[in-house]
Amino acid sequence: MKHKFFVATYGCQMNDYDSKVIESLLVSENYEKASSAEEADILVVNGCAVREHAEKRALGFMSSLKKVKNRKKMMILAGCLANSVRILPKFVDFAVSPTEYRFLPDLIKEKRSKRDLESNGDYTSIKVNQGITLLAPISKGCNNFCSYCIVPFMRGREESFSPESLIGQIKMSMNGSVREILLMGQNVNSYMYRGVDFTHLLSMVLDEFKSLRVRFITSHPKDIHIKLIELMAENKNLCSHLHLPLQSGSNRMLEMMHRQYTYEKFKSIVDEARRIVPSVCVTTDIMTGLPYESDEDFKKTMHAMEELRFDDAFMYRYSARRFTMSRYLEQCDETIALGRLKEMIDLQLKIRREKAQSMLNRSVEVLVENRSARAENEYFGRDLSNRSVIVKSGRVKRGGVYRVKINEVRGITLKGETAEEI
Repeated sequence: MKHKFFVATYGCQMNDYDSKVIESLLVSENYEKASSAEEADILVVNGCAVREHAEKRALGFMSSLKKVKNRKKMMILAGCLANSVRILPKFVDFAVSPTEYRFLPDLIKEKRSKRDLESNGDYTSIKVNQGITLLAPISKGCNNFCSYCIVPFMRGREESFSPESLIGQIKMSMNGSVREILLMGQNVNSYMYRGVDFTHLLSMVLDEFKSLRVRFITSHPKDIHIKLIELMAENKNLCSHLHLPLQSGSNRMLEMMHRQYTYEKFKSIVDEARRIVPSVCVTTDIMTGLPYESDEDFKKTMHAMEELRFDDAFMYRYSARRFTMSRYLEQCDETIALGRLKEMIDLQLKIRREKAQSMLNRSVEVLVENRSARAENEYFGRDLSNRSVIVKSGRVKRGGVYRVKINEVRGITLKGETAEEI
């Protein structure tokens, strides 16, 4: 009888990809994927330690699994969280860090932890099971060492993968479901492999996979080049979406965070992107409650949000992370930080509602991803600018691309009728 495994994932899209690697490796070793933790012999919790909230969610789920854990079940801690937890809970058999997954089948047999960051974390030689969106990391690790960020300590130093191995893995992992490619990195703009920079790599992928949409995440403002935006304007298959983390609108805070750009530089990038590609959606990450963040610093962040009017924003309250420099500074009062976060969320929600209303009666190209859980004849998809759209039709199919006219907006949710398949 085959052993069954279950993978629970917490964190960013890099963690989503890591889970696909874990699943693909175990399936290739004749393990069977279970539909629930209760059904599995092997439980893998792929957790994130970058933000406190994500870490607590993963640890909470692990604790809840004690109910289904017995002598016949093995529990494995994976992801950034595997390197963050100093002492493993007694009910966890072993831990494996993100660069060590290729050893997982052997580690399961030996029940042995492997939490180094020294091995080759390039998984481009592995055929990874994919869905409609094919996840394709172009590098691992990070060299930026922002004062608040734990990523370099959890995923190691930055290493770019060769264009040939990356394209080879995409081809190897391609299946009948794939409709778009998402190139991923902690900082895609710093990609460099033997003279090939990110824009060159992106051109190679676009040329090789002409029938597929291509997206990328995440861009760092200090490294982005205008030729990347020009490439977006020249290629209809390159999605007009730019995720560009601002973090703060205050230059004083940006300097303390070691972000290596000013607000004025950030704004100039956004303005130029919107000039070259008027349809571009600009999304961001913003943090508040950092050490020494004053009322004036926070007002500058709110002003930046009002001035730049992001299409969406992931907003967070700062949480002190082990190893980082900002952990050792005087922390912001929690009540003040939570109040500021609420103000940010309220403002961004207002902006999103206004932007959603501006989409009424416009037509967009939507890639349908899933049937809606709320209504039988509704489907969820995303347009070329990465906006979420509910498609109201019983005739569409998962993986199809349709021209959709937006004729209803509920809050921030766009809804539309299909006009034609593209």
